[in-house]
Formats: sequence, C-alpha cells, structure tokens
Amino acid sequence: MKYFLISFYIAISLCAKGQNDEIKYMYGDSKVRMMSSIQFLSSDELSGRLPGTDGANLAIEYIQNAFEKSNLRPLFENGFKQSFSIPRPVEILFKTNYMFLGNDSLNVGKEFQVSPFSSTKEIHANTVYVKNGIKCSEFDDFQSIDFNGLKNRLAIVKLRVSRKRKGKAGKEAQIQKRLENIINYGAQDIIFLSRRAKNKLIGSKPPVFRNLKTTSYPINVYSINSNKWSRKIRKSKDPVTIKTKVSKRSSEGYNVIGVFDVGATHSVLIGAHYDHLGKGEFLENKKGKEEVYNGADDNASGISIMLEVLHQLQLNPEMINYNLIFAAFSGEEDGLIGSRHFIKNCPIDPQLITHMINLDMVGRLNLNDSLTVYATSSSSQWDEVLDNDSRVELNIKNIPDIFPRSDHASFIEAGIPSIMLHTGIHKDYHTPNDDFQKIDGDGLTKITEFILYTLQNLNRFSNSKP
Repeated sequence: MKYFLISFYIAISLCAKGQNDEIKYMYGDSKVRMMSSIQFLSSDELSGRLPGTDGANLAIEYIQNAFEKSNLRPLFENGFKQSFSIPRPVEILFKTNYMFLGNDSLNVGKEFQVSPFSSTKEIHANTVYVKNGIKCSEFDDFQSIDFNGLKNRLAIVKLRVSRKRKGKAGKEAQIQKRLENIINYGAQDIIFLSRRAKNKLIGSKPPVFRNLKTTSYPINVYSINSNKWSRKIRKSKDPVTIKTKVSKRSSEGYNVIGVFDVGATHSVLIGAHYDHLGKGEFLENKKGKEEVYNGADDNASGISIMLEVLHQLQLNPEMINYNLIFAAFSGEEDGLIGSRHFIKNCPIDPQLITHMINLDMVGRLNLNDSLTVYATSSSSQWDEVLDNDSRVELNIKNIPDIFPRSDHASFIEAGIPSIMLHTGIHKDYHTPNDDFQKIDGDGLTKITEFILYTLQNLNRFSNSKP
C-alpha cells in the first residue's frame, strides 16, 4: 500500500510541476554520505566483496537497507535480490587428468596443464598444426585449412609469437583473438605448445590461461610446457587421447534491484556493480601473500553515487516523468554475469527500459579533471541528454566507443541505449592499493549533480528509443 501511495503522490506532483525546474541539489552532507559509503564498502571487514563470501553479503545488506529506507519498490516478487550462479575455476586432480600419444602418457602437472574452466570429457582425435593461429592482413595461419576444417580435430598451436610476427599482426596476436579464430574453424579442443615448464605447481597459470574468462570458450584448452612433448606432438601422425575429469565449483551471486515508481510505462535504469576481487583468490597474486583487494574506486565509488542519486531524488521527486530502476550488479568482474542474467531474466519487458546509465570507477576525478562518458554512439539522443556543461562545472569527454568490459555492454547487446561514466584507469586498478583514502570526495558531488541533470534531461526521451 505504501508503494502505491508514494507513486500516486509523485504522479500528482509531476502534473503540478514542470520537469525542467532547477534541481535543488542538497549538498549538505552529500559528500559525507558518499565517503561514508565508500569507506564501509571498501573496508577490510568486507574482504574485497567477492561474490559468495560474507563480505559480499554485508555489501548486499548495506545496499538493500538503503533501498528500504528510501521506500523503493522491490523489482522481484520475493524482494530486492536476484540470484544467479558464477562459475569458478574447477578442481583438477593429478590422477584423473592425462594425455596419451602412442605408448607414451603424460599426467597433468608442470608439463601438461588444463584450463581452470575446463569440462569433464574424453577425446580421441587427430591433430592439426595451425602455427600461432593468427589471421591478419599480413599473413594467415589458416590459409591451407578449409572453413570448419578443424571439425573433430585437436588444434595444435605454438604459444610464443615472434617479435616480427607480433609487429605485423598487432591486436590479432592476442591470445583471445587466436582462440576465437581456432574455435571458428571448428576445433574440438586446443593444445598450446610452449618450450619449457616455468610453472612448477598444479593450478598455477601458464600465460595462455591468465586471460581466460569463465564462460568465454565452449571448448577445453590445454598447455604443453615441454620441448620434448612439443616436438613429439608436432611430428606424430597418431591421434591424441586426452582424459579430463574435473570437479565443478561455483559461487552464488546476487543482483540487488529496486524501483523508484512514478506509475509510468517506461523506465530508465541507473546501475553500478558492487562485487570486487576478494583477496585475489582467482587472480595471479604476484606478491605471493594474502591481501585484500578493497576496490574503493572499483566500484564502491559507483555504488555510493548511485545511492546518493536515490537520496537526492527523494528530495526532488518531481524531477523525472519515468520510473527509475536502481540496480546493484554482481558478477561484473567475472564477465558481466549478473547484468546479462538480469537482461535474460528481467521481470519486466527489457524493451520498456529506454536508457541505462552505468557508474563504474567514478571516484578519482582529481586524476584527470574530467569525466569520461563511454558508448555515446549507442543512441543519437545522448549528445542532447548530456548537454549539462552550463549547469555543472565539469569537463566531459564523450567517447563513442562502447568499452565492452562493464555492465552497460549487456544492455547495449539487448538494444538498450546505454552509457558508462568513468574517471579513468589508474595504477591501483585491480591491486590491493585501491583504497578509500585516494577517493576524490569533491569529485563525487560534481558527478552526482551531473547525473541529476542528465536524468532530468531524459524526460524528453523517456517514452521512446531512437
């Protein structure tokens, strides 16, 4: 009943007031509130907010409490939370993972390693050598292979790319590009060949595995780190047998989402991810010791601004003529899992969401003295919507490129015009040094005011997409 009354009051207010009135940005304790949120969310008590941990649960509780205090309507039948599964690196056992070639065998270990996101399977296949697996304007390692010519075959790939070839290939020499090429030609699985074993422990990551994301590739990827075995596989005409048996592991993630409901048909969504890297459990910990990745800028800063926008909206309820969805996503660091799950399992028609604003790493405005807005090419309307220069003292840098590594990309994939606000990558990014003390509090207030005017400008486009 209280949600109905609030919606009714706001709807009446909209009829009574113009939506272009000057916003009363109540500075007061705005900076204090945001800094307080960041200090809590990035404290050691939350242990880096890794999904599935007590620290992440404390972050969820904090965000949900803020939504409840502001009388947001829960988006889901059972409340504010939406659960989903986040795949984790599998457990790979020494005795149950091995390779056969002729009469020789090799167990998983320092010379033979299995991707931490592999599936249980057994394959028996002939091999095809594809050099580095590169396709570019200067050369093509697949020139002698028909499209789909690797179907039911095991692709053998040389990991190291010579400096000369790398210079010619540019970005096409990146490991992800090479994997995608090989998959497109239909390979059943892939073995990367390296000269020698530098990693002495099972579970340590060779270079080929470091950039693999959880759900990026539908096949198993292996690494041979031995001159002897690399030569043997290259020269042999016998099929290779590989048996992989793994124990799947996952964490439960939660999106936390509520609605500022004015009774409109269409909605705008403002979102930020709250998850981070924990104690580096699934990273290459170069220092070899346990440290908390507090993620003050990435992305406690985004959550703090989102909650402050909600607070200011309570003070200016007549400023918008559309429903505003507030979304705190998890699983972003694992490959936008939470936001993609939301799009695919949205309790409302996603096409009724006309625009999305993503806040990711917005806490260090003092580093570059400008706010970067990515993905303005996702709608012809953004130029007009973002025209707030005369009302906010802020340098804005509009970038048409999407920047595909944050949650707005999930909405663009679904055809929803979306942008990402960002104050820049820095040396503390994804390190234990991304701490509260380095946040620019004055910058937070400038960005918040910019967002409030942007939301007001969206009134002109709230019922349609370009």
